[in-house]
Amino acid sequence: MPAEPTPPIAFAGAAAVTSRLSATPVVPEDALLERLRSTGAEVRLDIAERAEASRDWWPLAMGWAGTDQVAALAAAVVAPTEVEQVAEVLRLCHEARVPVTPAAGRSGVVGGSVPLHGGVLLDLCGLAGIRSVDRESNVVDVLAGTFGDVFEAELQAEHGRTVGHWPQSVALSTVGGWLACRGAGQLSNRYGKIEDIVIGLDVVLADGTTLTTGGHARQSAGPDLNQLFVGSEGTLGVITGARLRAHPIAG
Repeated sequence: MPAEPTPPIAFAGAAAVTSRLSATPVVPEDALLERLRSTGAEVRLDIAERAEASRDWWPLAMGWAGTDQVAALAAAVVAPTEVEQVAEVLRLCHEARVPVTPAAGRSGVVGGSVPLHGGVLLDLCGLAGIRSVDRESNVVDVLAGTFGDVFEAELQAEHGRTVGHWPQSVALSTVGGWLACRGAGQLSNRYGKIEDIVIGLDVVLADGTTLTTGGHARQSAGPDLNQLFVGSEGTLGVITGARLRAHPIAG
């Protein structure tokens, strides 16, 4: 399921991009960068790649792009392709006190994925694909970096199912973004919003601890952890996968 973010507007010259805001950035030490590389995740230090990964569709920031500015610039982009890599990257950054900003499609319009304090921009687009579809229970297990249009195309063509979540940004956003930002879509009156569609989540906490939520019968056993992480926008953990309700399509 290859896909990548769609840039909102071109920089005048991405090789010379600077930060617009005045927050003092955290820069990972070389030793940490080497340890991050040892996880198997790709570490990108090129200024043009860091600049592109450090912005979303925030209208105010689009104006800054014409003068080669972003709101804030990540010191490094780390792109894992396995959940285990995400856990190790977060553990290492936690130990080194380096901030991590998770991002994928970056289709938001309010600067939510801007790495305000520099540090590491965790690019989750490499965590993509449908892991399984339970046709009897109508549950799809999907990785968080899967883009919405690609996800629906495969789910419908190969499995005859849909999750029915069609936000305006469906071709720009990912499943993880839908969950992290508590998304709604064009067909939410029929299928529900994303918080109604989600059954369970895979989450990595800031210290690298992995957590699986949901999948149990409803009971009086404390808070619903699904609803704790849905809408948390990366502040409580990094969503790496999800089980979602699916529906057979006509025909």
